[in-house]
Amino acid sequence: MRTYKPVAVLATGLLLAACGANPFQASRNAPTEIILPDGTHVAGAEGWCIDEATSRSGGDTSVVVLGSCAALTRDAEQPRPVIPGVVTISVEGEPGTVPDSETLEKFFVSEAGRATLARNGDAESVDILDTRREEGLLYLHASDDSAGPGTSKEIWRALFGLGGRFVAVSFYSRQDDEIGVEDGLAMLAAQVQELRAVN
Repeated sequence: MRTYKPVAVLATGLLLAACGANPFQASRNAPTEIILPDGTHVAGAEGWCIDEATSRSGGDTSVVVLGSCAALTRDAEQPRPVIPGVVTISVEGEPGTVPDSETLEKFFVSEAGRATLARNGDAESVDILDTRREEGLLYLHASDDSAGPGTSKEIWRALFGLGGRFVAVSFYSRQDDEIGVEDGLAMLAAQVQELRAVN
């Protein structure tokens, strides 16, 4: 059993562009749920479907990318999320000791934790705007001044354990979208609830 390092899960969202071949079966439809090789079920909350072209499974961490069902299927009749953007769900491949919410919070407000959130790796680029703890779960809202052109500075993330595996749910909004704190956290909570329900 290994102990998780938050930096490992956080880095996966930044590696999507460098990923290789798609291990998921190609489909013209955007599924609402998949099962990872380790048996973990990943499902999107209402309006969110899985983008099989950019999702990756296997190795140390699986990363599942979700987008609007209507956008992915190119079918306006399909549902879409209330808040547009992209969701990534990172799931560690092996079970281990998942840090509690207090430990996670202490890490991410530290210089080392803020550096893992920054796109440029510089802790000074990140401001922690809000953290909320539940038993075994941390909600995080931050701002990253090193965000690239066309990308929102806002960071929305939920970190928790699921079946003994460390999971990170991250939300990336569009640059010009202004999302209220309660709306952003409610969106994360809905996705966490869906993951817990299907597992």
